[in-house]
Amino acid sequence: MYRESRLKAKLRAGEPTLGCWLFMGSPVVSELLAHAGFDALIVDHEHAPGGLETGIHQMRAIQTTPTTALVRVADNQPMYFKQNLDAGAEGILVANVESGEAAAAAVAACRYPPQGIRGHQTGASRASDWGFLPPADYYRTWEQNFLLALLIESDRGVAAIPEMCALPEVDMLFIGPTDLSGSIGKARDFEAPEFKELMAEAERRILEGGKWLGAVTLPGDSPAAQFARGYHFVTNANDVTLLRDGARGAVAAGAA
Repeated sequence: MYRESRLKAKLRAGEPTLGCWLFMGSPVVSELLAHAGFDALIVDHEHAPGGLETGIHQMRAIQTTPTTALVRVADNQPMYFKQNLDAGAEGILVANVESGEAAAAAVAACRYPPQGIRGHQTGASRASDWGFLPPADYYRTWEQNFLLALLIESDRGVAAIPEMCALPEVDMLFIGPTDLSGSIGKARDFEAPEFKELMAEAERRILEGGKWLGAVTLPGDSPAAQFARGYHFVTNANDVTLLRDGARGAVAAGAA
């Protein structure tokens, strides 16, 4: 199950990478977008109706292509990490991490003892090809290809970035700008000077900490501009808006 990660391979090579969020819980849409050429698709369980079984169908569809299948877990509880990892998620995104302690807990939830608290189930999980993959091969390929990203979504999270960067098991810090703006009372006011200052501070701290930097593309910004500022992974689309805006355009064109 743990093949070479297209996302991590490109990140390690210093290449910019592009992602797309999946909120619809649809394996068909997931498969279509995987074929479009995104480096990674993020199966969202925090703000989407899908659950574990839906996510497995989506991952199965994505993994017919080289695109990496990531999951944003529903809650930062160890069972959600364990279930999605055993189901074959190639990376985990952890929402709203605000301290070094919370970051360490996320690391522990993903790691086996003695480094963490994850339970062993390599003999009968999808991640180990239902036990057809020898445990030693599973552990090796998982270690090489799994990606752990922590979401920075508050001013408290920005303050704790140096503590998070001190954890070698953390691969990426990903800025969630909408919640970040809300945390300082400027929800969706992306032009507010206070937000821009906080966003720039988050970017600087992550890059100085030596972690891969990721974020959503904001209105008026572009992936190219973000990559020029040092970003490594950018998400500039999601399944809902692609379908919604395409449908609007089709209706408008038909009415013209």
